[in-house]
Amino acid sequence: MMKMNTGAWIGIIGGTIGFLAAIAAVIVTTGSEGIYITMGMLALFGGMGYLFYKLFFGPMINANRLQKTGLPGTAKILEVRDTGVTINNNPQVKLTVEIKNNLGQRYTATIKTLVSRINPFAYQPGMEVPVKIDPKNDQNVVLDFSQNSSASPNRISPQQDMDALKSELEQMQKENETILLSGRPARAIIKKYTWLGVNVNGNNPFVELEIEVLPEASASFSSKVKGVIAELSVEKFQPGKEIYVKYDLYDNSKVAIDHS
Repeated sequence: MMKMNTGAWIGIIGGTIGFLAAIAAVIVTTGSEGIYITMGMLALFGGMGYLFYKLFFGPMINANRLQKTGLPGTAKILEVRDTGVTINNNPQVKLTVEIKNNLGQRYTATIKTLVSRINPFAYQPGMEVPVKIDPKNDQNVVLDFSQNSSASPNRISPQQDMDALKSELEQMQKENETILLSGRPARAIIKKYTWLGVNVNGNNPFVELEIEVLPEASASFSSKVKGVIAELSVEKFQPGKEIYVKYDLYDNSKVAIDHS
């Protein structure tokens, strides 16, 4: 999330003072004709300033305010669209989300946010993300970037003990290797994709998938599986996509993604 730091405010104030000084100089040097030039300059730069505020500074100030004063909630992403706006080579996207506020009420809203150009699939339909909600306007919603957000119990804070995370990944890998060696193969349909808040070995997300396993010779069953997905393969693991898994014939809760 971009923030309005001291340098940015100094730049804005300095630019405003310089602009006013330029207008005063025009009036002094050109006499009565300077009034018309000044009106034209005000109209031109005023319009540009308003547009820049609406697209850049306004949303930034609003997001910073809601990080401190907004009510916590959880949002499920329903749709992701490119807005056509790019800031520092990072595209801005518009998220249509279903909000669950702290009273348990559900409704839809939209959120605009930047995504890293090296991780364009950071937000995908089916993901759950923590949000902050304006207590005076429940349609004014921003993503919650606070380090200690409790809005999403599945989200792992970047400040969490990395040794514990490493241990979890190693244990998961051992269990998955056992399942992949002796488990039964099956197709599965992804019902829900949840990013767990961390990337592994670069920009490869650690995720939890809720799936419907479809064995050939027995009834289908629901399960959950965790795994690290290659950054370039994230799109293939979205809700509705078909993947291949292996499962323990005697314990259907033990399922592993078959990447082979």
